[in-house]
Amino acid sequence: MRPQNLVAFLSSTLILAAAGSPSPAAAGACTDPEPQMVALYDAQALQVPESIATDKKGNIYVSLALTGQISRISPNGTTEIIATLPIGAPFESCFGFIAGQTGLTYAKDNLYVNVNSCDAEMRGIWRVSLKKGGNHKIASLPPEVFANGIAHRDDYLYVSDSFSGTIFRASVDGGETEIWAEDPLLEAAPGSPSPIAANGVQFFEDELYVANSSTGDIIAFEIDDDDEAGDTRIHATLDTPCDDFAFDDAGTMYCGTNPVNSIVAIYPDGDTEVVLSGDDYLDGPSSLAFGRGKDKHTLYVNNASFPFYPNHAEPCVISLQSDVKGYKDR
Repeated sequence: MRPQNLVAFLSSTLILAAAGSPSPAAAGACTDPEPQMVALYDAQALQVPESIATDKKGNIYVSLALTGQISRISPNGTTEIIATLPIGAPFESCFGFIAGQTGLTYAKDNLYVNVNSCDAEMRGIWRVSLKKGGNHKIASLPPEVFANGIAHRDDYLYVSDSFSGTIFRASVDGGETEIWAEDPLLEAAPGSPSPIAANGVQFFEDELYVANSSTGDIIAFEIDDDDEAGDTRIHATLDTPCDDFAFDDAGTMYCGTNPVNSIVAIYPDGDTEVVLSGDDYLDGPSSLAFGRGKDKHTLYVNNASFPFYPNHAEPCVISLQSDVKGYKDR
């Protein structure tokens, strides 16, 4: 028997927090009377909501992959651009892929985001100070690294490299990055048409979970007493590629299967189940995050609608209600 939160997902309605008038190119499934939206972005302006994070005040933060912008959605539904990071021109090809802004995480009044700029000097992990203001690169990454997922634990940031099967680690205070883990399980499947392998990263208790979008595997790394990587295991294998994901307090993981339009629940025993699917709700779900304040029972989902994937040109953020709250890591 599965947790009751699954029932909540299947019967949930989406919460509306108006974010201005949608552009004609972005109107459609996300404005259907049944599934309502948290925020709607402009596909014509290449606003691609790639990664999402929340804070205890009810704010939602979204990285826009192709513009370098970070959007903040306030609890009253107001959407504003609070930072623009130097990714370079949209669709500019460099270092084996295109430039872009990827994983985003929140910690202690700061946002930390991966910037894959074509300018090697700008490429790395950036901090956006929400309290003091200002944007600064705090750690460099080699040009051949495509930094994708990012997670925060204690005083460190953990970043997946989608090309090499490597997890890097850097201090939140900045400085040198180090290799935290290397594992063949994080590499692309032989003959895979996509170079993207290690993708979303998140913590649950004393393990770091990594989605391999090429193989469909979810890999769990044990963390020892010195915060070093320990044994690895395959937690689950999906038929569709998991991009990024979020945990609830019961240990169930919710994966966005970008570009496939579904959300898959992965239960603590590794069993999987599709809990939401269909074009009426989803358009390339790339990342998910539970709220941290009064909205801790709300799961927010980014519909990235990447222009180079089959999509409806409807980039937006939606929300789902659960009777299980989101997991709170230390």
